[in-house]
Amino acid sequence: MTEWKTHHKIFTALGAGAAALVVYAGVKADRMARIGAGYKAKIACSEIFVARRDPRAVVNVEFENIDAAMDMVSVQVNQKQHYVRASGPLGLGGVRAVYREGYGCTLANAGGLHPMPEAGAPAAGAAWPEAPPVSGQAIERIDYAALDVALSDALSEIEANHRSLLVAVDGKIVDERYADGFSRTTPFLSWSMAKSVTATLVGAAAMRGLLDVDDPAPVPEWAGDDEKSRITWNDLLRMQSGLAFGEHYDQIRSDVNRMLFERADSGAFAARASVENPPAETWYYSSGTTNLLSRTLRQALEENGLEFHAFAREAIFDPIGASSVIMEPDASGTVIGSSFMYATARDWARLGQLYLQDGVWNEERLLPEGWTEYVRTPALASDGQYGAQFWLNREGADRPRFFPGLPEEMYFFAGHEGQYVFIIPDKRMIVVRTGMTRGRSAMEAVAPLLAEIYNAVGAPEGTEL
Repeated sequence: MTEWKTHHKIFTALGAGAAALVVYAGVKADRMARIGAGYKAKIACSEIFVARRDPRAVVNVEFENIDAAMDMVSVQVNQKQHYVRASGPLGLGGVRAVYREGYGCTLANAGGLHPMPEAGAPAAGAAWPEAPPVSGQAIERIDYAALDVALSDALSEIEANHRSLLVAVDGKIVDERYADGFSRTTPFLSWSMAKSVTATLVGAAAMRGLLDVDDPAPVPEWAGDDEKSRITWNDLLRMQSGLAFGEHYDQIRSDVNRMLFERADSGAFAARASVENPPAETWYYSSGTTNLLSRTLRQALEENGLEFHAFAREAIFDPIGASSVIMEPDASGTVIGSSFMYATARDWARLGQLYLQDGVWNEERLLPEGWTEYVRTPALASDGQYGAQFWLNREGADRPRFFPGLPEEMYFFAGHEGQYVFIIPDKRMIVVRTGMTRGRSAMEAVAPLLAEIYNAVGAPEGTEL
């Protein structure tokens, strides 16, 4: 073989290898860009079309202080056709989020969207009872001046970035505040507060005899699998399924980011996870577990001729008057029960109040007797910090309470960047806080304010708690 032919073959092979590397690098870059673009398209779409915020404010403010790479993702808003498109540099990772009335925004991953039935009009709920300083007769055990100072000072904290604050005592709103650009009619994103709503819907289905939380979860992919078929509804609710899942938001291609911003079927993604530990023996936080719950609940409802959204309205939202709740589905039609629900601060408070009233509203039982106690009973392996899709304020073996100065009986909905519904039985009180706390711990930013609110309200006299 001549030297020229030998060199030619080497250069050809090198060229083919280089081309393959370029293609591989391009595919990898596109996949990485798709996560960032998916995040930006989804959040922008929901904030513009669900929360009805000004598009310029959303695009300019909502994505600050996340990551410098996020600045490289461009956003185009089509207000006429109700969608948002986002893409990375050179058009990499192009993603579209589509708004549908009654269902919010969905990323159009893997092509089209599962058709949804026409959304029924929500029932108009009765207005929240109000007490001073809003109206009506004062509740004597409240220090209104101290409460006013606490909430007024909180809204002036630029770094904490509170967006809504609401305090309800004895089932009456006693104070509420909103940052500029937000109001009592603004729906706020749940992030992981949605997990507590998912548990609530599981409870409503259990009360109707549609499922038993102690039964194995009927996940189709698990049929004939000896390990997975032992995982119960209770294991999923308590985040102790033993299924592998990486809840790492700072890793661009982590399980949670791929599930939320890349995959069309979030529940199926979680169902295919490998088994790391036997069920009930370990605890770790997993949004995949909740989306698997949501999909499995949807399937159980459909087997009984019930549509998920209609069931949620009939069983919970309409009876308590939470008419603003929007549950956003993935492209397969399953509600992303881990992360994507919207509601006004008042309706978030209603959901908390339902638990404060032991699952009863207007003398009608909406959740099984004992369900409230069930969700706030610690998962065995959680070191006392987690119940059934609810966070707890209990001390752990080597861990203080999340909110010092607040009782261990308090339990709460909690979401990314400081979305909270606090249920405080000893004061018969609900506190809602939404916001966008970045660059510091949201829990640490909210804790002093919550302690001030708690201390401004006295214990009810003659009440057995």
